[in-house]
Amino acid sequence: MIAKAKELGEKITFDDIIDEVAGVYPRIKKEGEMEAGAWSCGMVAGLINDIPSCQELVDRIMTEAEQIITDRLMGFQNA
Repeated sequence: MIAKAKELGEKITFDDIIDEVAGVYPRIKKEGEMEAGAWSCGMVAGLINDIPSCQELVDRIMTEAEQIITDRLMGFQNA
C-alpha cells in the first residue's frame, strides 16, 4: 500500500487500496493480526509515550493511588 500511495500521490482513491483495507478490522482487532493491512487509531495514540507490562501498569496505578490518598488524608489532618 505504501508503494501505491507513493506512486499515485494525491490522486490515490479508496478504490485504489480497497483490497488492502477492506475487512482488516476483524483480523486486526479480533485475531491480533497487526500486519493484515491499514488500520486507524484516534489522536490519543499520540499521547502514548511508553508501553508498560501489565504488572508495571498495575504497580504504577497503585502507587499513584496510594500517593493521592495519602496527600488527601494529610490535607484533612492539617485542616
